[in-house]
Formats: sequence, structure tokens, C-alpha cells
Amino acid sequence: MNKIRIFSIAFIFIMTFTLTSCELFDKQDEERKPTSKPLKGALLADWISLHLKLIRSTNGLGTPGVTRQFAYTSLALYESIVPSDKHYRSLSGQLQGLTSLLASPEGKDVCWSASANAALASILRTFYANTPGGIARIDSLENVYVQNFATEGYTQTGITAGANFGKEIAQAIVDYAKTDGFTTVHPPYVLPVGDGLWEPTPPAFAAAAVPYLGTNRTFVPGSITTILPTPPVTFSSDPSSPFYASVKEVSDVVANLTEAQKTTAAFWEDLPNGKYYTASGHFAAILRQLIIDKKLSLLESSVAYAKMCMAVNEAIIYCFQVKYNYNLIRPVTYIRKYMNQPAWSSAIVNPNHPEYPSGHSSLCMAAASALSEALGSNISFDDQTYSDVGFSPRHYNNFEEAAKEAGISRLYGGIHYKFSVDAGLTLGKKSAQNLTSQLQFCKNN
Repeated sequence: MNKIRIFSIAFIFIMTFTLTSCELFDKQDEERKPTSKPLKGALLADWISLHLKLIRSTNGLGTPGVTRQFAYTSLALYESIVPSDKHYRSLSGQLQGLTSLLASPEGKDVCWSASANAALASILRTFYANTPGGIARIDSLENVYVQNFATEGYTQTGITAGANFGKEIAQAIVDYAKTDGFTTVHPPYVLPVGDGLWEPTPPAFAAAAVPYLGTNRTFVPGSITTILPTPPVTFSSDPSSPFYASVKEVSDVVANLTEAQKTTAAFWEDLPNGKYYTASGHFAAILRQLIIDKKLSLLESSVAYAKMCMAVNEAIIYCFQVKYNYNLIRPVTYIRKYMNQPAWSSAIVNPNHPEYPSGHSSLCMAAASALSEALGSNISFDDQTYSDVGFSPRHYNNFEEAAKEAGISRLYGGIHYKFSVDAGLTLGKKSAQNLTSQLQFCKNN
């Protein structure tokens, strides 16, 4: 008996260091505002699965747009269920431009899972209104859960109250998103010209993408001078220069890629081209696995989801501020122009925006840092995101290890210098820290 008691005390002690205080209250406090029924994270896992399928089946998506979708979708989810637990607080009044949201429904007969279900369905309908079959797939998943709520013993009044609140929250978040600057019509971008400056890259030689993205509203205040104060290595065509050495490193790596490095570059390519999900989608898929494997509650899952998705959105805004500030030349352009290799090509496709810093490194590290803050910094997992398209699961000891591999994959792919990968990892981590340090999800913080 004493051994059992000692083990129990030790277990509780350990858990205080692996769970946030809000999560501890969530598990210990039986006085939940609307109902004693647990909110299951499996609901979010299913909606993430559908979101990923919609990304694959929608033409014309870009990483910035998908990143933004995940950010506002996660915010809508969190706000749709935050009234369900008195120890959590709304982000209204904490986020730039979000001054107020609807009051929660009165009374205890509210199905908060129905609120989450309706919020996710509503906001995804907005984002995928023009995707062939998209609305039907969203309607189908929403209806499956509505039927489940009834069989689980929720009253029709509670289901309706929850669904109505979730829809209203989703619309409020959509309205909030409309003011972030993403859809603002800007004057035509004039590409600067000169030695060392970015030029459209082969094979498509596409025009500069989203040059004004860096002017979008961030969720919390921040300064690029603190998030990434370091400039890139000074451009030079001199073979004895540090810049030339950085470019030669790219050329040498691509010329001598191992099969393992080729696989790493392909696994983390993450372009929304019908095969991949983008960085946000990739880490959402990882979170989905953890929700299922660790049986996370819906509230725990929604906090991690919001921190991760919003941090990635912050990172992409800061990243593009820097990209179009320095307008640095891509390796493929330098190698063809200054190293006398006119037919040289990278191992993966170059995105159509300036080189510094690495966007994928920025976004993946932002996701990893936010997940580490939300769930723990030493969670190991097998990444099965792309098992359905021929990639074997890849094991990581923690989130940041995965992000660092995502970063170095860009060197293997021949589209980034190593100093740019390192800068992206720094930017991503600081973007996430800047966000999570300013937001209070727990009322006792």
C-alpha cells in the first residue's frame, strides 16, 4: 500500500512539470461550466484530416495563404470552447485588432463539442467555398458529429446552443481576418535590380510572390530588429569571399547528395502542389498524431493548435519582411551567373521570392517552438505525415529536431545557403517566443 502511495505522489509530482497549470486544473476540477462530459480531442484530429485533404484538392494555394488559414481556424476553434472551462481565458483583448467577441451562451445546457464542430465547419467553408466538392465534404463531417452528439446524450437544446455559438465565433474571426492586410490591393511591385539581388528563378521564372506580406498585421506586437537582427553574409562574386564559399557549399552538397539526403529534401518539400501540405499542414499532421496517440482533450489540443498555427503565421510575416528588405540572390542564379555553370539546377523547385532567410526553416521552427511550449520539449514521435505518398515514417526525439531537419533539407535541395537556414531557425524560434510570451491562455498566469 505504501509503495502505491509513493508511486502516486511521484507521478503527480512529475506531471506538474509536464502539464501547464491550466491543464492540471482541467483534469482536477470537476466543476466545468457547461457539462461534466469531456471534450475529446479526436474531433480536432478529424477536422485536421479534412483540412489537409482540402489543401491537396485545391488548386492555386500558396504557403502564405494556407498558413493564414490555419492561424484563423485554430483561433476560431479555441474561442468556440474557451467558455467551457473557467481556468482559461479568451484571446480577445490580447490580440492586435481583436477587441471583443461574443459573450458565451447562458446556462449549463451547452454542448461545447458542437460549438467546436460548428466553428471549424463554418470557417473552413469560408476558406474552401470554391473547392470542388469541398463544401459537401465539410457538411458531411459536421453532420457525422452532430449525429454523434445526440447519441452521446446531449440534449437538442444544448447541441443547438453550442452550434449557434460556434458559428457566430467563426464569423467573428472571419471578420477579424479580413482586416489583417492579406487581401489589401497594393501597387505593382517594382523588383530592384543589381548585383546580388534576387531575380526570378528557373524553370518558371515567376514574378515575385507576396512582396507585401511583411506589412500584414501580426497577432501581437513585435520588432524585426529583435526577432532577426543579423543581416545575411555580404554579397560578393570574389572566389575568396565568405559569400562565394557559402554558394560553393550549396553546389558541392547538391553534387554529392546521398540517397538519405535526397529523401530528406523530398520529405520536407512541403509545397501545396497536390502532394504536400505546407509547413503548417505538416506540423498540423504531427499534432493530429499526438492528439490521437496521447488522447489529448479538445481543450488541450486547441491550445497547442492555436499556439502553433498563430506562431507560424507570425513567422511568415516577419520572414517576408526580411526577405524583401534584403532581396538576396538565390543559389541557382549565382551559380549560373558567377560560377560558370549555366545549366546548374537545384534538387527541388525554387520558390518565387528572395532567398534570405529560409522560409521553411522559419515556419517549421516556429511550429516546433510553439508545440514545445504547449506540450513539452522532449516529446518523441514518428512523423507519418506523408506515409500515403510513399515516405516511410521518420523518428524525431523532439519537435525542434524535426524543425532543424526541415531547415537543412533546404540546403540539400539547393535552394538556400546554410547561413540562411540558420537565420530562419532563429527567426522562427523568436517569432514563437514573442507570441507565446505575450498571450495568456490561463487565467492564473
